[in-house]
Amino acid sequence: MRKILISILALAIPFAQSFAADKAPKNEKVKNVILIIGDGMGLAAAGSWMIDNAYAPTCFDRAQFVGFSKTYSANSKVTDSAASGTAMACGVKTDNSMLGQLPDGTHVPSLATLAKEKGLSTGIVVTSHVCDATPSAFYAHVPKRGMSTEIIQDMIKAKFDVVAGGGRKYFTDPEKVSENMIDKAVSEGFTYCSTPEEFYQTKATPILGLFSDGSFPMAIERDTDFLKDAAMHTLDILDDNKKGFFAMFEGSHIDHAEHANNAEQMTFEMEEFDKLVNAAFDYADTHKGTLVVITADHETGGVTLLGSKDSPTGIAVNFATTGHSGIPVPVYAYGASAWQFGQVIENTEIFARIKALLIGK
Repeated sequence: MRKILISILALAIPFAQSFAADKAPKNEKVKNVILIIGDGMGLAAAGSWMIDNAYAPTCFDRAQFVGFSKTYSANSKVTDSAASGTAMACGVKTDNSMLGQLPDGTHVPSLATLAKEKGLSTGIVVTSHVCDATPSAFYAHVPKRGMSTEIIQDMIKAKFDVVAGGGRKYFTDPEKVSENMIDKAVSEGFTYCSTPEEFYQTKATPILGLFSDGSFPMAIERDTDFLKDAAMHTLDILDDNKKGFFAMFEGSHIDHAEHANNAEQMTFEMEEFDKLVNAAFDYADTHKGTLVVITADHETGGVTLLGSKDSPTGIAVNFATTGHSGIPVPVYAYGASAWQFGQVIENTEIFARIKALLIGK
């Protein structure tokens, strides 16, 4: 009986593989990629926003394919943003705190760097500071995420078309840098913008936008849709390149709200994130060949959603930790060849699949 079963499986497996291959959607040509990272955004954070929105359609409902990403780093089951950012940006597992390099110190190029080398435009917009771990993974090569001076030097050298967010003090504080790094960036050809309003009025690339001393204010502290507006202006700039572009936008403060175990702040950040993602989907609808991938670098807070008679929504948002967790995070995809992201994958596969689609082998 055992031999018969093995024989049946031997026949069935090739047939199943052939059937799956026959049914797999065809790849569509990808010209533009928009990678959107919700820092710390686990499935519960997305679910909380759905509940807060009374289950009316959110950006997550609109996604065409959904998968999950495994986020562990090279030296820990629970990653930090530097290692997970490097995994998505550069396609390698590295140690926590490292950016753009392997544990042995070998530098590895990022998607943004490879896109620029191919002649594509590149843009990074975050609500944190531009020296923070996630954005830095796309242009820096340092052993410690706190090496802001070296990160800035790498950022200036990379010369992406747009780098925008907070972090002015990292460029100008005499205790942090020996020279004014804004002036250095300008001397290297950057157009410097100190406010979002200045940024929205220029398309003279490369652009360095530093709109606050530290991180940009959290969504609960302002009445603007900064992340969506800054991202859409960036896409307007990048779209001038007929070869295409790579853009990374980060909702950085989701993570900060969860570190603080503040459910109200998390809701405001998820609302802003939803507006960004829907705007990116709208862009993909009107720009053929655009792929939008939405994910997180890791889950923060160990967020759980439990029934509560005292809550207007019937749900209480609980936190298990003020740190990160090892929970896999969702991956949402929309647009050209989005089907490639509807699986359980390593976070390094996000790099590999975008690279294959946008840049080539």
